[in-house]
Amino acid sequence: MAEDSGERTLALGVLDLPFRTLLSREVSRFARVWTQTLLAPLLTSALYVVIFGYGLGSRIREVEGVPYLRFILPGLILLSVITASYGNTSSSLFDAKRERYIDEVLLSPMTPLQMALAYVLGGVLRGMLVGVGTFVLAIPLAGLPAERPLLLLATGLATSVAFASLGIVAGVFATRIDHIFFLSTIVIQPLTYLGGVFYSAEMMPAPLRAVTYADPIFYAVDAFRFAAVGVSDAPAHTALAALVVFAGLAFAGTTEILRRGYRLRY
Repeated sequence: MAEDSGERTLALGVLDLPFRTLLSREVSRFARVWTQTLLAPLLTSALYVVIFGYGLGSRIREVEGVPYLRFILPGLILLSVITASYGNTSSSLFDAKRERYIDEVLLSPMTPLQMALAYVLGGVLRGMLVGVGTFVLAIPLAGLPAERPLLLLATGLATSVAFASLGIVAGVFATRIDHIFFLSTIVIQPLTYLGGVFYSAEMMPAPLRAVTYADPIFYAVDAFRFAAVGVSDAPAHTALAALVVFAGLAFAGTTEILRRGYRLRY
């Protein structure tokens, strides 16, 4: 009984008023401008489907026995999750520093774990809303199934946690807004395009195949594709395990950066 009471106290401590207030602010921040934060990514995903799915799909009939449009849709859904999760936390941290209301957060009784959790959950919620919206959009376009819904959900959540955490790191280290876009353009986008969104790793020559297998985004896309349509390049349990480790390391690193307080003031 004493152990149960201690666990409840710990849980209530993590979810106390300052934490809930910061989480609420993070959610309302993107909800107020939902046309930009939720609707715009759906339109972008629809353009990807039209250009790559219908355009290239008319010339590339099947990949691994799956119609090309259906093959790329899981990767496009995950791309929208990555972009939304990263964009939410990176811009939020940068704005908090620039407008100096990060001081209020730092002066609150929240622990670094609570701060990291609140920011990450805000990014995860936005990322998952965009991902679910894109998935719903994909159903009439390609009849996208969900053969393993629990694996689909786990992969989406782990991916969102990983890139929401990386967004916090970007927001902490950025001194100008273009630093955030620089990291997204120079690091995340190339990793995404080399992560098997538009192709199977087995289609590539050996050097590029090695690059693909070294890309953490590949394992997210591969596990998500397996959950959706049942095909993959790597064993599904290996891909999911690699993704969970990546997400755990990203979140732990983010918590440590917030604990040290490095560059948290503009």
